[in-house]
Amino acid sequence: MKLSEELENMAKLEEEYAIRLDKDFRGWGNLAVDALIETIALDSKKHAILYRTAAYLIEEKSLALIDIQLEDLEKRLKKHIEVEKEMIKKASKYADEVDNVGAKNLLREIYMDEVRHHPFMKNLLELVLKAETITEEDVFNLVFRDLPTGGAPDPIFE
Repeated sequence: MKLSEELENMAKLEEEYAIRLDKDFRGWGNLAVDALIETIALDSKKHAILYRTAAYLIEEKSLALIDIQLEDLEKRLKKHIEVEKEMIKKASKYADEVDNVGAKNLLREIYMDEVRHHPFMKNLLELVLKAETITEEDVFNLVFRDLPTGGAPDPIFE
């Protein structure tokens, strides 16, 4: 079996796992438990997308966009970069203000996600503005090199 096929299978497993989590843990009557399990299910859905993207890249399929798509993508990315910037500020503010340790940890996790998203979106915008074909190396750098923690947990809150 080719690696790309194995990755597609992993994507399917992650999707099935997300569905099982949702089914097995929904409605326990505790908002915190339900919400935390849901975040794991969402991560599994994200993993499925990433597995499929890796399989797509392994098959050396084109990532090129036509000019009209580039213009629209640029506009949308700029808007979302501003939203991410505001979300970073708010998540940090809320984490600083709250006294409850559990809530503080959750807010810090949200903050760290936003901190990871912001440079990712900015770097994707840079690729779009280059108006060139996005290469496998560009995608690798965007996903791994350009993450503030290199893909590892940030020790700032440990």
